[in-house]
Amino acid sequence: MLLKYKYKLKPHKRQAVIISNWLSMARKQYNYRLAERLHWFEATRTPVNACPLNVSVVPVDRIYQNIPEFRVQTRDGRKKDDNGNPITKKGDKHPNIVNGYVLWETVQLANLGQTKQLFPEYKSMHSQVLQDVIQRVQTTMDNFIKPDKNGKTSGRPKFKGKHYYNSFSYPQLSNTNIVKNANGRYCINLPKIGLVPFVFNRPIPEGFKVKTGTVIRAADGLYISLTIEDQTVPVEVAEIQPTEDNSIGIDLGLLHYIVTSDGEFIEVPRFFRFSEHRLSKLQVRLAKKQKHSKTWKVLKRKIAKLHQLIARQRLDWQFKLAYHLFSDYQVIFLEDLQIANLVRRCRAKLGDNGQFLPNGQSAKSGLNKSLQDAAFGQFVQVLEYVAWKLGKRIIKVDPKGTSQNCWECLNKVSKSLSERWHSCSRCGQELDRDYNSATPLAPLPGGDGGGLDYYQHRGRTSPLLKQRSGFPGLKNPALSRKGNVGSMSSYHWNSCK
Repeated sequence: MLLKYKYKLKPHKRQAVIISNWLSMARKQYNYRLAERLHWFEATRTPVNACPLNVSVVPVDRIYQNIPEFRVQTRDGRKKDDNGNPITKKGDKHPNIVNGYVLWETVQLANLGQTKQLFPEYKSMHSQVLQDVIQRVQTTMDNFIKPDKNGKTSGRPKFKGKHYYNSFSYPQLSNTNIVKNANGRYCINLPKIGLVPFVFNRPIPEGFKVKTGTVIRAADGLYISLTIEDQTVPVEVAEIQPTEDNSIGIDLGLLHYIVTSDGEFIEVPRFFRFSEHRLSKLQVRLAKKQKHSKTWKVLKRKIAKLHQLIARQRLDWQFKLAYHLFSDYQVIFLEDLQIANLVRRCRAKLGDNGQFLPNGQSAKSGLNKSLQDAAFGQFVQVLEYVAWKLGKRIIKVDPKGTSQNCWECLNKVSKSLSERWHSCSRCGQELDRDYNSATPLAPLPGGDGGGLDYYQHRGRTSPLLKQRSGFPGLKNPALSRKGNVGSMSSYHWNSCK
């Protein structure tokens, strides 16, 4: 099992300067190596409609210019065979070009020695930290060129500015790097930097070993993220059979962040909205300052810290909510929402003479801001992580029809987004739209999933409304728009008192 623990670093001034210089040099090296890759990528490609069939797009001598055909190994390899002999030995030749393709990671790693001769300041950096920069470039190009499991690739790689390259990694650390100094303070021994004091507020679990460490520059200082591993702990995805007793369905929304199938309403926290006024005042003051002046930098730092506070509040709240939901249930059903489609801009409307007509985007911009503030995509990732860590399970179902169909009789009751109340003319159900949407996500007894496809019986009793105190921000749901309790829920709510 692999886990990541993050700690706050408290470096001395000299150490802080070294880390800042390393980040700057790593960023320059990253941009240079990425430029090499992109230049070769563009020089060896041409549009399909202009591609010659009998000759190379670029002369061969230019394609492989300054690229050695072979690389000579300078020492014995670490991997050994069954007899204990190294598989690769000093002096072995390895090709840098295979089937016409350049092994760029190998070429650029071998070129780091020449970089240190031309720029002696790179000798102060740890060799593995510098090698990790090349591996980051390789990962970036692989994401750009090779499609993922869905057949999609990432966009064209971008060069990193000063504020967009904020970490470097040590690929090899161990538990022995965490020590106490002469004053009894916990420190982490970073090669070529020294003993860096840090806040060791979370001990390494017994049996776990430190594998790697990443130094991260954040708005409020420096952190180190340690990757720890315990190979004796199996990594398995729980396959729990959902039943009526161990499962719950949840519906995500902006009026209520979550509505569960057992009647629990959780309000939207709106962390960004609550800090929006303060953020706008700081940004107005920033716009009036001279760029790169001392006061400009102070305000810039305050804005960054406020954004960091909002993000941390949201993530902390989502983790607490995830643990709260899994405290009583083993399986959670939720809608498989496409967040990118929800926040997509409205399609432009053109008049007869070519002018743009109102398309409702100004109104939707506020909705998009609330959707981004709610961070449903991040919450689903948190749910997946907590489920994996606790050995529980989440199941995503098709959201189509969950809010348009009656949970009791499956009659289709068409509603616009502004209509928040479900009123069925066939069976007389009267309840909140989100509550009606969450209820069909719960599984049937003996079933193997959720959604309307598994909700085809008529004998199930109406879900019981509850009011829980285990999570902050809960409130008693108002079942009627005018305060009158609906016919279906009145009996069950009164019976719970």
